[in-house]
Formats: sequence, C-alpha cells, structure tokens
Amino acid sequence: MIRLIPNRAVWAFICISILSLTSCEQMLRDKATKASAGQNQTATGSSADSSAVAAQPKEPEYEITYPQGSKYQGLTAPAGVKENPFEEIPRLTKAHEGEPNWADKHADIKGVLLQNLQKDYLFVLQQQAANEMLRHELFPHYYQDMGNTNVLNTIGYYTEQLVEAKSEDSELIYKCLRALKGHWSDKQIAQVALGTAKRVQARPITSAADTTSRHGSYRQIYARELKKMAQKLSTDA
Repeated sequence: MIRLIPNRAVWAFICISILSLTSCEQMLRDKATKASAGQNQTATGSSADSSAVAAQPKEPEYEITYPQGSKYQGLTAPAGVKENPFEEIPRLTKAHEGEPNWADKHADIKGVLLQNLQKDYLFVLQQQAANEMLRHELFPHYYQDMGNTNVLNTIGYYTEQLVEAKSEDSELIYKCLRALKGHWSDKQIAQVALGTAKRVQARPITSAADTTSRHGSYRQIYARELKKMAQKLSTDA
C-alpha cells in the first residue's frame, strides 16, 4: 500500500500538468474574452445588468468584412439576380454534410469562386468559402496530421482568398499563418501578417461593439499578435 502512494502522486501530477496545458490561441481568446467581459461589466455597473448582457443572443461564428458603404452589407443580395449568390456556399455545405471527404466539398466551393471571378461581390463569397472550409474541414484535419501537404496547400489557398477579399478576421488569418509556418516562406507569412494587422488597425472604431464584442476584441488582439509575428519573422530573416 505504501508503494502505491508515490505512483499515485506521479499520476496526479501528470494529469494536472496535462489539464494545465493551453494553446497560444486559447490564451489569446481568454484574454479577449476577459477584456470584453470587463468592459461590459464596467459599462453596465451592476451584476444584474451583467446577467442581462450574458443572456443576449450568441454572436455569429464569424463576421464578413465589407468595405465602408458596401451595398452588400449584411449579405444583401445583388440587384436583379434570380438566385442569391450568397446562399450558394451554405447550400453546398448542407449538400456535403456528413461526408468524410473534404476534397469534394472544396472542389464544389472552389467552382463557385471561379464562376464569380468577375463579380464585384466576389469578396463576400471568398470569405464565406474560407470560413466554411477552414473552420469545419481543414483545421480539424490539420490538427490530426500537421504534415499533410494537401491540407496545408488548401489552407494556403483559402488564406489567399481571405487576403484578396481584404478580410479583417485577424483571428482566422493568424491561425492560418501559424499552420503555414514552414510550408510558406517566412517572407510570405510576414507580408500577410503585417498587411492584415495594418488593415485591422486602420479601420476607425465607430461603435462599442468594435472593441467590446467578442469579434471586436479578438480582431484587435489578434491584429497585435500578427504584427508581432511579422516583426519576429523579419528580425529572424
């Protein structure tokens, strides 16, 4: 019985150590969430008001970046179209639901982007496509096999779509660049990181949601992390 005590202590230590491990992205998320919660609580000034804030509808999974004054704000359909192009990727997503082969879904979504290359609303489709594929298909596969070249190539493809669309989703782009480290050159990663950071930080803060909402907080925090990433890679080079 006495001999078992050290072993139990060792196993308890190992379990505690595993539970205490967190990724860089999770720490950043926690930092943003705490900052957002603190700002919300200060603004309300009471626990009752804080409870009301917590009871508000959950924010959407991601935001689309629109140029200021865009006529497509809020996924407004283009004038004169018979079928709303912004419903095409959600339709394909539903059609491929439950299928294990992400490559087929990627091929269909890529086809939508190619068909709309000359449209002025392409930037919306690019962001819809990237968010769907990266969040629900590519990242889960990447975390299972970080050396999978096909997955990395496709992460690179959708990262380029986000850049072309001038996306300000700094969290998503940060995750992409972290995954592409060693697959893309340091110079290419630094350029995308710095360009995204500058784009996010240049947009004027026009409402409280730009800094206190989940997306607003993450956008600013990850923009700073992207800037640090670019600076580190430039220094190392």
